[in-house]
Amino acid sequence: MIKGRVPVAAPTAISTATILCGLALTSLLLPQDDAEGVFAAAGIGVGLSLALATGIEATAGVRALIRVDILMLWVLYGLTFLEFLFPQRGTGIGINATLSSATIGTYAVLLGFAGLVVGRHWVPRRGRPRQISTSMEVRPGNIFLLFVFAALLGYLHIFLAVDFDLFEALRQMSLPRFAQAWSRGRYGDALSLLVELGALIYLIPPIAGLIYARSAEYNLAQKMIVTIVLLFTFYYGFSSGTRNILATYVITFVGAYFLNKPKLNFWHVLCYGVPTLVLLALGTAYMLEFRQAGLGKFSFQESRLNTLYVDQNMVVISRITDLFPNVYNYLGLEIPFYGVIHPIPRMLWPGKPEGLSVSLESALGADPTSVTFASTFVGEAYMAGGLLAVLFAGLLYGAMGEMWNRLSRDINSPFQQLLYASGFFCAALSMRSMVWTSVTALPTLALWLFGKFWLSSARRPAAGISSNRSSVHCLRSGYPPDKG
Repeated sequence: MIKGRVPVAAPTAISTATILCGLALTSLLLPQDDAEGVFAAAGIGVGLSLALATGIEATAGVRALIRVDILMLWVLYGLTFLEFLFPQRGTGIGINATLSSATIGTYAVLLGFAGLVVGRHWVPRRGRPRQISTSMEVRPGNIFLLFVFAALLGYLHIFLAVDFDLFEALRQMSLPRFAQAWSRGRYGDALSLLVELGALIYLIPPIAGLIYARSAEYNLAQKMIVTIVLLFTFYYGFSSGTRNILATYVITFVGAYFLNKPKLNFWHVLCYGVPTLVLLALGTAYMLEFRQAGLGKFSFQESRLNTLYVDQNMVVISRITDLFPNVYNYLGLEIPFYGVIHPIPRMLWPGKPEGLSVSLESALGADPTSVTFASTFVGEAYMAGGLLAVLFAGLLYGAMGEMWNRLSRDINSPFQQLLYASGFFCAALSMRSMVWTSVTALPTLALWLFGKFWLSSARRPAAGISSNRSSVHCLRSGYPPDKG
């Protein structure tokens, strides 16, 4: 039976203290030999701190680990320090990042971690958490309808571009990045609105996870359709060569599955979660090998994985600390403003700014039209206002993560668990870039609107109706009756 309340306050406080102590100790013990040594030492210190803190969180139960704040911490670690636990020879670290800039960049990332863990305590825990969507008796048929709706609208722009030829769509997915007929133009047109609807594809994995977890409520035909669409979606994500897309698909699918699986225990997480993470790590590593040439011209036999490579975000962040404000002035509110207006289609706002006044690529001396760099929210915040802005951004994201966590507590609705799991997409991508926060929140907003208006007729009866019906439904669905 799925428990409705997860006691996380005490373990979270202890884990926060553990991480803060680990961050402080790591900053004091950074070596002074070279940039790679600084990054590697920080990777070990922060990794051990996060692992110990996660173990402390696990004492509250397996479900206490399926939280947005924990996801953000590990995603930020994967984007920054993880790759430096492995040899990075031949990557030019010693040239691209000096020892002093590497040290300051590492301090900035450690400050970002500190902001995330402290920020989640900004949200008061008094009273009963406010639920974004009231608990509903959502029929499995409506969940399946939602899945079909997301798939049809999400893939519409792709199939329109290939005249609804499935085999042509599969062929073009194997081409190099941005060579597909459905690739969005720089400025967009009326059809770009369909590309915006393509974000609904991100709802497919979490909905499929819910359906798999509660498979007894669905017939064979429905499960076959879900499986085929899900496999197609995973292939689409893998062939794109964009690692954050595939990672998001996997994370939201696994998260929704675990959240809705009755009688979830540690062994379920170990048996399903660990192999999934291993396959994801291998998949994202190979994606780098074919992202330019395309999956169709890639040979797994000829490819050799010598080390783990992510994006060398630490190198980029370190160089940012050299450039801002020494060469370029801090951008201030320009970055959050651009993040807010990012989802607005250019068709609706022809004069929308194309980008920042000083792009990261141009600041690093690269051509913005041919190459892009990532720097995580830490690098973008440093460009906005230095270390103080990094701390503030970390605190804000930590508080937002805790606010979203409240959606998963004291609820007995599979739909709300689905809504909560869909937020993993926004949480994970926000760690990579704060300007994408508003964009990645759109699929979750669409899901909330679906529940708010389409499923409004499926809400529970008023309090005057006998509560026996509610109790029977809860027992059938694996959730305890609401005692509130």
